[in-house]
Amino acid sequence: MPLMNKKIILYIVLGIVSIGLLLLTLFPGIIYAISDAGSSGNEKCNVQPGYTEESWREHMSHHPNIYAECLG
Repeated sequence: MPLMNKKIILYIVLGIVSIGLLLLTLFPGIIYAISDAGSSGNEKCNVQPGYTEESWREHMSHHPNIYAECLG
């Protein structure tokens, strides 16, 4: 494999990692939203670590399709 192809692959991998870290920085609650998508109602409605009651309710309001039973 020529050196140029290896550099392109390296830049693509670094770009994907950078975008992933940027998304996790801008949207830290995305991890909880993904993990809560399959949880039962009571578990996912509880305030998660690192959130206040108010900030958790705000987070849930951004994902009404996942937290509909918590917001109603």
